[in-house]
Amino acid sequence: MPKEIETKFKIGSAEKFKRNLKKIGARFLAKELERDTYYCHGILQDSGFTIRLRSVADKGIFTLKGSSGSAPSRTYKVRNEIEAGINDVKAFGKILKQLGFMPRFKKEKIRETYKWKDAKISVDKLPFMGFYAEIEGSKKSIKEAAGLLGLDMARAIPDTYMKLFDYYKMLHKKPDLQLVFRK
Repeated sequence: MPKEIETKFKIGSAEKFKRNLKKIGARFLAKELERDTYYCHGILQDSGFTIRLRSVADKGIFTLKGSSGSAPSRTYKVRNEIEAGINDVKAFGKILKQLGFMPRFKKEKIRETYKWKDAKISVDKLPFMGFYAEIEGSKKSIKEAAGLLGLDMARAIPDTYMKLFDYYKMLHKKPDLQLVFRK
């Protein structure tokens, strides 16, 4: 299973960060609204697997993430990951439900994606939580990009957005809140 290696950084100004991306020669790829639904199933309860169905414009992506088999890191999130394109997100969501997988969490973000060397760098706007930079690639390219962008690796966040949002909900006493933009 291919490995995903990434880390996040809380950023104050997305515009300043994007100017820094331009300075280091990062190439803009896309700006998209991503809508994710995470599913759970009793047989996977404690398995370490994450099942996600993502909708971006008229495309869909089904993702299975599993444990990397290595010890957790304070800097990087490392997980095994398999992704597959889906033509009909609604129909695939119905298939998952018929198989006993229930939606448990919804997340939206506006993501601007850039490419720099072998790294993918994203500027994410999340409801309630503000802006984050996410760098995905090899540990070497993540560290190099972070340094050039003025990000301190000691402040890297290896957690998922779900985990960060759980902390947000606890702090604000809003346990049923979903990570979606208000309509």
